[in-house]
Amino acid sequence: MQKVKYNFLTIKPLFLYSLFYSTVLLGFYFNEDSLGGAKADFLYHYNISQKFSENFFLTFSTYGTNADGMNARNSPVFWILISYLNNFISSEFLRLINSFSSILISFLFYRCLIIKFKNVDKFYLLFFSCILFLSPTIRSVSIWPSTLNWGLVFFLVSLLNYLKFVNTLSNNKKDLYIYYTIFFVAISAYLHPSFATFYIFYVFNFFQHNKFGIKTFYLLLFSLILAAPSLFYIISKDFLSSFQAAQGIQTSNVQSLNLANKILIVSTMVFFFIIPVLNLKILINKINDIKLKEFTIIVIFCLINIYLFNYPAFDSGLGGGFFYKLSSILFGNNLIFYISSILSIVCIYLLLEKNFYNYLLLFILIIYTPQLTIYNKYYDPLILIIFSILINFNFKDHFFKKYYKFLQLYFISVVYLLIGIFKSQIF
Repeated sequence: MQKVKYNFLTIKPLFLYSLFYSTVLLGFYFNEDSLGGAKADFLYHYNISQKFSENFFLTFSTYGTNADGMNARNSPVFWILISYLNNFISSEFLRLINSFSSILISFLFYRCLIIKFKNVDKFYLLFFSCILFLSPTIRSVSIWPSTLNWGLVFFLVSLLNYLKFVNTLSNNKKDLYIYYTIFFVAISAYLHPSFATFYIFYVFNFFQHNKFGIKTFYLLLFSLILAAPSLFYIISKDFLSSFQAAQGIQTSNVQSLNLANKILIVSTMVFFFIIPVLNLKILINKINDIKLKEFTIIVIFCLINIYLFNYPAFDSGLGGGFFYKLSSILFGNNLIFYISSILSIVCIYLLLEKNFYNYLLLFILIIYTPQLTIYNKYYDPLILIIFSILINFNFKDHFFKKYYKFLQLYFISVVYLLIGIFKSQIF
């Protein structure tokens, strides 16, 4: 019998994934909730899934309404699927199975990185992908089942097919990867509707390939067929009332959809999550080279948004991001937040390098959360994934050419995770 040979290259992924996944299992044992609300969200929605098991049609008709215990702005698809599992497994076993999503997310991210960075050592890409195991969001929703982690799994599958579309030379394969991409982003959107916003990015790229011919018509028809059930669901419900009921605060649609809130908060979140991977020397050189006219326009744009900013006060507990909270804790006002938002927007503008698709992705990140409340969990680790895979800037020079950046990224990630775990004792 021929002996099976193992080499270190095949053992490394298994070893690293086992090592990092063991930390998730440790969190599972101690009921870790570094987000602070993942457990409560799971218990709330798990109760809804049990109602689906008991009376599907009644629960479906009241889902997302003002009925007691039925307020929700998420898609019911995930919890309908869970309702079928409720007949066979306990909630604890469900949570254990769900924890494997952390491995899937990291592995799919790794596969995307391999295609994106062909000239970077695979071990560095593997080690970089494992940083997702330290994400408070990934850990919390892996321990406490959510629509977000499984939506992210299928979004990464769509991203993987998009990268194959970009890199293949065969037109027939390109056409196939287009449909795979649209199909999997649709699945991700049915599980976590915010991912539907990335359809905009994909379609712009596919239109550039197919122009406005018969293939484009078929693609739009395919997209419409995929979207039909969700459109029917939205039309059949009082969607705006359901949306408002799940906000967690009394507010108007005008305030909920205030773009100034989203532009300032999301910009600071983007900057916060990409700081660990940026080469500050490169960034400072770009800042020094910015033209006065460009800088003036950016500042005026920021001041307009600051004037229109009306996000709820910090003590409401409704998110806002690191800089928003820091500003309120230290000074009881938004001064640090406003300064940080201007700095963030300047830096993001310089990193995006006047690339249309980069601006499109930034716009998608801004509209990714249509509701009033904006939490870090919505963008962790999404921003890191988008900037390393989709944003067209020299990520390799910023990160992979400086090996100390790995230690820096891991150190910051561990500190951020520990703050999340022990924040009730810190604040």
